[in-house]
Amino acid sequence: MDSPRKPRAKTGPAFWPFGARAAVLLAPLLLVVLVVVWAAARTVLGLASVPAGWVLLGIVGLSLLPVLLLVLSGAAAGGGTVGLGAAKTALGAAAAARRGLVVPRNVAPQAAVSPADAGGAGAVASLRSLRGAEVVVVDLEDGHAWWQHRLLLLCAAAARLGRPPVVVFTAQRQGRPGQFIGWARPSDLLERLQEADPALRKAYLEASGQAAGVRLAEASGPAPSARLMKELGLEGMRGLTHPPPRDALNPFLEEQLLARAVSGFDALPHELDVPQLEQLFTPVLHTTALEHSADDAAWLRAALRDEGEYIAFTDSGRYTGIVPGAAVPRAALLALLPPDAGA
Repeated sequence: MDSPRKPRAKTGPAFWPFGARAAVLLAPLLLVVLVVVWAAARTVLGLASVPAGWVLLGIVGLSLLPVLLLVLSGAAAGGGTVGLGAAKTALGAAAAARRGLVVPRNVAPQAAVSPADAGGAGAVASLRSLRGAEVVVVDLEDGHAWWQHRLLLLCAAAARLGRPPVVVFTAQRQGRPGQFIGWARPSDLLERLQEADPALRKAYLEASGQAAGVRLAEASGPAPSARLMKELGLEGMRGLTHPPPRDALNPFLEEQLLARAVSGFDALPHELDVPQLEQLFTPVLHTTALEHSADDAAWLRAALRDEGEYIAFTDSGRYTGIVPGAAVPRAALLALLPPDAGA
C-alpha cells in the first residue's frame, strides 16, 4: 500500500533562480557594461546632446534588476510577504549604533566651571572627545542646561576639527525627556549664532585671530616672543598657549582662547530652550524623523524617500539614533534578502 504523499509546500515563482551570489556579482558587471554601451552609443549615433541624467538613472536601475528579482523570489517563496519588520529593525539598530556622544551640560562637566579657567580642563576634555565622534547630542533638558555662548564653543571646535559632522538636539517636552528636536551641521550652527549676536561674532573673530597669530609665529621659528604675545593681547598667557609640562603649542588653542573671550557672558547668559533654538536655527535645523510606532510599510517608504543627508529615528518622540541617508537603501535591501541570501 502506497504511503500517503506529503503535500508540497507552496512556493512562489522563481523570479531569480541563480542564487544570491550571482545576483550580487552580476549587478556591478551590468552597470559597467551598460555604461560602456551608452558611451559608445553617444559617440556612434551622435547622441552627445542627449541629457545623460535620466539615462544614467535608468542604467543604475537596470543594473540592480538581479538584486530586485532576488528579493521578489524570496518574497514569493515566503507566500508573498516581505520582511518589512526586519528592515525596520535593521535600520533601527544601525541608527542606535550611531546614537552619538552626549556632551556634558554647557560643555563643562560642572556647572560652576568655566572652560576659560584653569579648572576648565574637564571642558577641554569634552572637546577632545569630539575628534572620535560621528554624532554629538546636545540635550537642552528643561531649557536651563545650555547657554548660547557655550554652544558656540562646541560648534566652533567641531567645525574646526571637522568632527563630528552632526549635532543632534534633544529636550524635555510635556514631561518626557530626550525628545528629538532636530539635527544640524556644526558649521551652520556656528554661522547662525554669530549672525544672531554681534558680540559673539566679535569674540569668535578675536579668538580666531589670536590663535592664527600664535600658530603663524610657531610655524615661522621659535615660540612667540613676549612682544608678539602682548600685541595679540595674550601677555602673560604662555601657560595657556603652551601649557606645561611639555610647553608645546596647545592643540585646542582656538577653543581655549574662545572660551576666554566668551567667559564674560557667563555672568548673564542667554539660556537655550526649544523656542529659542527654533528661532535661531530654523533655516538649518532638520526636524524630520522616522517614528518607530508608524506602520512598517509607511515607515520604510518614508525612509527610502527621505533624501536628507542624515535620517533621525525616534520612538514615541524620543531620539534613538541617526544614520547617513545614503546608507538607508543598502541596509533596507540587505534586510529584505531571503535568509539564505549569503549562501
